[in-house]
Amino acid sequence: MIQFQEILKKIILKDEERFFHGLTFVVISLITIHLAIYFNFYKFSENWLELESSKTTFIISNNSDEKKIPLNITSDIEDYLSLNIENFKFKIIEDNLIKESLGLTNFSDMSGLKLPFIFQVETSNKNTVDEVYTTIINLSENRLIEKYSHQDELFEITSLVNRIKLIIFIMLLVVMILFAFLVMNIVKAALKSNYKFLDMLQIMGASSFELSKNISQSVVKKIIPGAILSTIFVYLISTLLIKLFGVNFNFFNSTFFLEINIKTLFLLILFISIFLAVLLVFLTFYLFYFFEKRFFDKF
Repeated sequence: MIQFQEILKKIILKDEERFFHGLTFVVISLITIHLAIYFNFYKFSENWLELESSKTTFIISNNSDEKKIPLNITSDIEDYLSLNIENFKFKIIEDNLIKESLGLTNFSDMSGLKLPFIFQVETSNKNTVDEVYTTIINLSENRLIEKYSHQDELFEITSLVNRIKLIIFIMLLVVMILFAFLVMNIVKAALKSNYKFLDMLQIMGASSFELSKNISQSVVKKIIPGAILSTIFVYLISTLLIKLFGVNFNFFNSTFFLEINIKTLFLLILFISIFLAVLLVFLTFYLFYFFEKRFFDKF
């Protein structure tokens, strides 16, 4: 029995093999980079939005005759927050940070400035937030208290994040489709340049489906080395970028870093495997159609 696959290996893209390896490395790197960016951006944005949406800022204003909230009141509030640390997280906003946010760091005379007492509570339980609000009113001796839920202020940011995700996903699809058509056109050109040999194989008993299957397998096997290298390359780049930019997020820690890296590697391997399998099937049916309807009729 003639080993068609071994014969086809020697003629299909043999002269352009190095070029094809390099091309697949570059293009699949672009595909996997888009995938890694989409996944990491998705994880970071979801974690950040979830964290921010669980925050509520409380602003306790001074009375008209006060330059600063009395120490005994702020101490009582801090003690209350500390006692309930199991129910929620909290953060006291320091005066220096308030001054920086107001752009007052360069002013030397701050004697006339009345700074409020500001703190943040982090919990997704609205009943807990309401309980904190009620308690703080009593502890602050009925001073004016403003409560701002961060969730109400994240609508525009959420819309922007979703648009960015959509753009990355569309670019990923475009690059994948272009790569698939590029492979098909390269293979088609290689087949036309070896028409007489393929015609001889058909005369010797090779069916269109058998030729299509063997050619597709040969092409995909030539793509695999570039795909493996691109996956490793993108994974290393992704790990480096996560390490560099992740420190700017409060939820970033060694556990999250390890988790997202493992998931990224698994996702890249799974995606490349599925992508190559789909490409193999698609290329097989495309070549079968090419042989049956176009190639031999045209010549």
